[in-house]
Amino acid sequence: MEQVGETVAARQMGYGLLMYAPDDQHGARQRVRVYRRPAGAFAAYTREDYVFGDSDSEDGLLSLIERDVLGLHRPELDSFQVAPASGPDLHVCTHGRVDAACGKFGAPLYLALQHTGEQARVWRTSHFGGHRFAPTVQELPAGRAWAHLTPALARQLLTRTGDHTELSARYRGWSALSALEQHAEAAAFEREGWWWLDAPKAARTLLQSEAGAVVELTFNYPDGSPGLLTADVREVGTVALRGSSHTPDTHATPQYRVSWRR
Repeated sequence: MEQVGETVAARQMGYGLLMYAPDDQHGARQRVRVYRRPAGAFAAYTREDYVFGDSDSEDGLLSLIERDVLGLHRPELDSFQVAPASGPDLHVCTHGRVDAACGKFGAPLYLALQHTGEQARVWRTSHFGGHRFAPTVQELPAGRAWAHLTPALARQLLTRTGDHTELSARYRGWSALSALEQHAEAAAFEREGWWWLDAPKAARTLLQSEAGAVVELTFNYPDGSPGLLTADVREVGTVALRGSSHTPDTHATPQYRVSWRR
């Protein structure tokens, strides 16, 4: 794992491990999902699923890491690959040992979402950042993070119904983009509506300074025609926020405003 950390840092890779608690049907088997970023504009990451027995679970996970991060040849993994399940997976952080807020607010949300009635699986997971956003949810394979989610809003997200601005106010961002690009992409969801979440899209920063950035978003409309939005993302001040529930210390957190160019 030390070598993995050094490799990720040296190559400036986007890589992370998210552990999710098994449900009863898996028994002693270990399930691993690998998500990769496709080339070009996209709406969701590609997904591969692997199932390892109890005797080979540790070696299997390490082999996946060695293959995907270190670039080592691991042909034996082919025998453990299975067809991935369809539909989204909602990962709810319930990791109270990392931050009490995730245990207090995340666990009830996870329990409430066990019977959503929608085509989605819900998992208890290890922490993925953002204590103050509890209950916070990582949506895969989309790669989106959500803040202060409720059971009603989660169902709204899965069904793409109702007022989308209720969700846009809780949107933490899309992991495929840089920090300032995420502000522009989130504002585009607020502007465009539900179809935006499923639209293939890409972003690039045209200009960046200490005050913000100019971000260009390219995408496809639902009918397949291309679209373009250019956003000015500007810092407009800071808000003093606590980083976690473990300390009363606050930090100056930048706030941004997005405006659109014609």
